[in-house]
Amino acid sequence: MDRAGVRLAPSRPTGAKTIPAPRKMKYFDDKGRLRPELLDGEAEAAAQAFASVSSTQLRRFYEHVLSLERRLRLECDRNQRESEEEVFARLRPEVKMLKAKAIYAKGRDGKLPEHFVQFFVDHDASIETARDFEAFKKHFEAVVAFHKFFGKD
Repeated sequence: MDRAGVRLAPSRPTGAKTIPAPRKMKYFDDKGRLRPELLDGEAEAAAQAFASVSSTQLRRFYEHVLSLERRLRLECDRNQRESEEEVFARLRPEVKMLKAKAIYAKGRDGKLPEHFVQFFVDHDASIETARDFEAFKKHFEAVVAFHKFFGKD
């Protein structure tokens, strides 16, 4: 930030690494129902793109998602005066950490496919509500299931 409190854009040297631009995901159809393709064809395509990612690494990310879901349920049960969306709003920063963790993993292991980082960048930009998070969790569960078939281990 400069002295006036204005956030400055980070300068990047020519040829510097960049984070992929997010593409907004669509979890629900026009009637508000979960899109079946999300759990089938799109999940299968993601699993194929992640074939070189170890199942251990993919499961580590999925376990983080399951942990967040458990915390959401626990907090909702504990504090019934708050709506699920209010509780989710507190957990939202931790959902956003998935993107940072994917970028870190890519930086540590340059062999990770770019699709892996793009997946988390896209979903990070798309998850806005607890309902979106639940749809993402189901999609990711399907990706993990398909990955068992397509993965390298």
